[in-house]
Amino acid sequence: MSTAVGASHAPLRAVSEQGGPLPYSVHAWYGSGAVATGIFNTVPGLLLLIYLTDTLAVGPALAGMVIFLPKVIDLVVSPYIGVWSDRTRSAWGPRRPWMLAGAVTLPPLFTAIFFGPPLQGAQAAGYVVVLFVLAALASSVFQVPHAAMPGEVTSDYHERSTFNTWRTAFVGLALMLGGALAPILQGVPEDPVAGYRLMGLVMGAVIGVAMVGAVVGTRRAPRPTFPARTENLLGQLRSALSHRHFRVLFPANLLMAVASGTMVAGVPYVTANIMGEPAYTSILMVCVLIPLIVSAPLWKRLSVRIDKRRAAGYSAIVFALGGLGLLFIPVWGVPGAVFSSMLVGIGLSGTNLLPWSMLADCLATGDASGQRQGGVLSGAWTSGEAMAQAVGTGLLSVCLAVSGYVESGAGEVVRQSQSALRGMLIGSTLLPAAVMLCCLVPLMFYRLTHEEVSAGVQG
Repeated sequence: MSTAVGASHAPLRAVSEQGGPLPYSVHAWYGSGAVATGIFNTVPGLLLLIYLTDTLAVGPALAGMVIFLPKVIDLVVSPYIGVWSDRTRSAWGPRRPWMLAGAVTLPPLFTAIFFGPPLQGAQAAGYVVVLFVLAALASSVFQVPHAAMPGEVTSDYHERSTFNTWRTAFVGLALMLGGALAPILQGVPEDPVAGYRLMGLVMGAVIGVAMVGAVVGTRRAPRPTFPARTENLLGQLRSALSHRHFRVLFPANLLMAVASGTMVAGVPYVTANIMGEPAYTSILMVCVLIPLIVSAPLWKRLSVRIDKRRAAGYSAIVFALGGLGLLFIPVWGVPGAVFSSMLVGIGLSGTNLLPWSMLADCLATGDASGQRQGGVLSGAWTSGEAMAQAVGTGLLSVCLAVSGYVESGAGEVVRQSQSALRGMLIGSTLLPAAVMLCCLVPLMFYRLTHEEVSAGVQG
């Protein structure tokens, strides 16, 4: 059912001024969608590189390209998804039809990535990259409109943080499932190939449930529409990147995503080769994820007390301190690894919650005509974040290749050189800590205030 553009602002005002805050059920069901996108980002980030190098005998440089190429394609397509979503008029609102399409397509594609035929080397890489491209596009069909919702369904500056507090908690759950449970499932069968297939099947089912829940559970949210922009995609992207707040928030979030992607991809390499026990992967991920979930409300409170920008900077520093601590695993062993992982989790909580809340504030500010382009901004954001996580995995694969890491097939045991061990440790700890600290530079220039968001014009 079409919605009149001229009356597009009235429903949003009615909710924020007369109806009060949205029900917690809407916040929670919205956040549940992050389980799906979180698993899709975490499992390939954690296990796909090592699946390619140590089960399918794909060289680390080629494996890095397999992970990177889908993100390049997604980077081009996601802004189009945002434009089409902005222009959608339906009884479900502009976002939920697209989310449903992603919910139908992503789960089977994700499962198929790990259900490939018995191939090795370049042929295996070709199969995985095709399925990963399709899965990445399906993920964006869901995530781009999902990311745009908090900036549209409420005009309350702090309620957007509440939305993203729930989202961050569910990101923690996704990391728990993808970072702790997925490696356990993968290790249940003796055959590594069967283990990856079991893991892919279970995680695909969880993704499907989370996506459908987010679509159905947000049906009570307002469905505002805004005047659709008529420029072509390039014109809209130029306008989006001219948004003075988004322009500095975007690179800051990219650097955060690169850092987290590099560290997550390095965990199974460090536990198997530096700590000597692959089972530590799940243990360390739990040590990251429990603090991530628990500390999310604390980061929200801190952002109310000081501001979102400064709180985001503090969270980046905490993450970097944890990364530096992990560098010394050979010196202080498991206790130090556990403590450092907890610091990483606390930092990750803030770097997940606060930039997304700041994004929602950017989405809530339009130009003087009242036009918004939430779909385009969220499309650029989500594709850029996915690309950044792939860049993080690529940085680690470069470290492995340069330091002499030797790939292997399923069941093969390879003793890595001291150079390879040193490269994987530095690439998994010191490198992401340094990248994370770089985000402090663009954050210094972010100036979007509560008052300006309330005015609704970015100026």
